Amino acid sequence: SEEAQKFLLGFCDRLFANDFASPPKNDYECPINRFDEWLKGQSSSESPSDEYVQNCTGASSVPVPSEVFNPCIIGWSKLVGESFVLSNEGRVKILEVRSRTTVVYDSPFSELEEEWNKYENWLQQERESAPSGVQKPFHSDIAFYWFDTNRQMLRTAYGAAGIALICAAVVLFVSSKSFILTLFAGISIVYVLVAATACLVGLGWELGFLESILFAILIGISCDFVIHFGHAYTMYSGTVNRHYRSNFALTHMGPSILAAALTTFAAAVVMVFTEITFFRKFAVMLFMTILHSTLGCFVVFIVLCDCFGPSQPKMGYYRMRSKLCGSM
Repeated sequence: SEEAQKFLLGFCDRLFANDFASPPKNDYECPINRFDEWLKGQSSSESPSDEYVQNCTGASSVPVPSEVFNPCIIGWSKLVGESFVLSNEGRVKILEVRSRTTVVYDSPFSELEEEWNKYENWLQQERESAPSGVQKPFHSDIAFYWFDTNRQMLRTAYGAAGIALICAAVVLFVSSKSFILTLFAGISIVYVLVAATACLVGLGWELGFLESILFAILIGISCDFVIHFGHAYTMYSGTVNRHYRSNFALTHMGPSILAAALTTFAAAVVMVFTEITFFRKFAVMLFMTILHSTLGCFVVFIVLCDCFGPSQPKMGYYRMRSKLCGSM
């Protein structure tokens, strides 16, 4: 429509009026503005080009009649070799506008996110005021490809942590039927995740493809030892002193957990000397995870159980079940 053409004609002026956007070069003009200048030149020329005569029906500037716009601008783009006008089946589908950004692909994530949001927020305002036919502008840059990749990996890491916590809580609650032990296990697992991640950051790690995969593995391993201790704590039925329950879990499950930690440490030591980067990083991650998983279950979880653990771990569950069954 003619309204859409007027909107596009002023698009670049509105874009470059923002402090976050600037032309890629001093003499840069948007395709629609170059097209407008061509129309003005051709309409006043004594010998206009065949493309103008055949497709533009004497149009002197933008906007041109709606039925003329597509063949006219497509003919112009082919005449001058304009690659920023993309068409299909005789209709213009994309008009590409270039802008210089202040970030590059390896800029800090926060700077990439800020730059992305500036463009996206401005474009959202443009979409809301745009006439029909030009309501879907979008922006793209190679720097934002990496930003989106990092964002997805970060979301994946958070999602994996959430799934691990939920699954561990469900498994422990089903096996122990104790709300308190489930809470203690959650606290211990969070400690493992935070401590292991902090150590890896302290070693200079940054979130990348390998690190994202390894982080998901880290989360799965961090739940294992705590769940075993939680199940051992509930082995005795009835009322049993929490100190006795903690001692029982420590003496009966502790050696098995220490043995598992030792064998895993040994596997990590072997992988440290490999040539493949993935295995070396996996070894470091595994070492940190097992170290803090061992501390998490032997220090954090057992201390919480010994100090605040229930003498009847399943009592709360059975009371709730009886109330629910009674109300039904």
